[in-house]
Amino acid sequence: MLGLVARSITTKSSFLQRGGGGAGVFVVASGRSDGSCITTGSHHQHQQQNQPYLQYEQRHSYVSRAHPQRLPEYPIGAALQMVLEETQERYAERAAKWERNAPVRMSKGKQDSGPYRNMDETIELAINLNVDPRRPGQALRGSLRLPHGTGKSVKCLVFTSDPDLIAKATSQGQNHLAGGDDLLQQISSGQVPLEQYSRALATQEWISPIQKSLARVLGPRGLMPNAKTNTVFESAEDLWETLQEQSNTITYRTDANGVLQFPIGKASFEMNQLLENLEAVCQTVQDIKPEQYGKGKKKKSSGKGGGGGSKVGKNVKYWMRASLSSTQGKGVRMDLRTVDPTSPFFMKEPE
Repeated sequence: MLGLVARSITTKSSFLQRGGGGAGVFVVASGRSDGSCITTGSHHQHQQQNQPYLQYEQRHSYVSRAHPQRLPEYPIGAALQMVLEETQERYAERAAKWERNAPVRMSKGKQDSGPYRNMDETIELAINLNVDPRRPGQALRGSLRLPHGTGKSVKCLVFTSDPDLIAKATSQGQNHLAGGDDLLQQISSGQVPLEQYSRALATQEWISPIQKSLARVLGPRGLMPNAKTNTVFESAEDLWETLQEQSNTITYRTDANGVLQFPIGKASFEMNQLLENLEAVCQTVQDIKPEQYGKGKKKKSSGKGGGGGSKVGKNVKYWMRASLSSTQGKGVRMDLRTVDPTSPFFMKEPE
């Protein structure tokens, strides 16, 4: 049984003799019991059989668990096009499967009540920022208005004492539930299915009663009115104006890893509509950039008394990663140069 011993030698002089510009990796193969060597070719420096054969092996990349292969990054337009094409393929596959299974449904005595209602997937944007929500000022939270909305109707709870606003919010064509003390009692007694409502809006005078009686009910569901998310208003007129735009408004909040997630529309939207929604989201994320950010360890302040926080270094990045995905699709990572509003290639194709 022949034994073969391989070891790597990193050298610079031998590689420079071959015309290389840096260090190389040589594989040494030797180890017959009689002292001879197995070679796969000849070399002008190693012609004798009893000398090991040195072969240069140049490695351009190294992939392991500690060094995983980098995911490809695409410009924002190309990434969105890839996600939309995948949604269209799944749309066609679902429709074909429905038609293919029509005889099976008929054999079981099931009749179709109408045409097939295919799924309109939601396009989502995820942005990983270099922020630590545990530190003051870095927990980003708020709301923004999309130019073309999300393609989804939003049902709201409206707490107000204005009878005109209650009549408008509960009129025909509106899916909202409005009221004052009666609405508080209905929610407290469990008569209102809260899972059907996405947001709660209130005028300023109703914040204290809501906090006293409904904080434990609305808080875990994310329905608590809050001034940071623009759901608390001084007058009924301001509340009504915002209520009419709720289908175009989305809320955001950083998670424990500093990731923001935004629904930017449906797969049935036009390409330019999704791009304009994307631009509005990216510009808002840049506008809410905190003065101090970063996930590294806090540096100790010099001097007595421990003064205020230090400024952010020049090489500290605010944007880390960004990707697009759909409801049933995988994520596509985007080139940060086309996502960062401070870049000259923002919403463009890099040269």
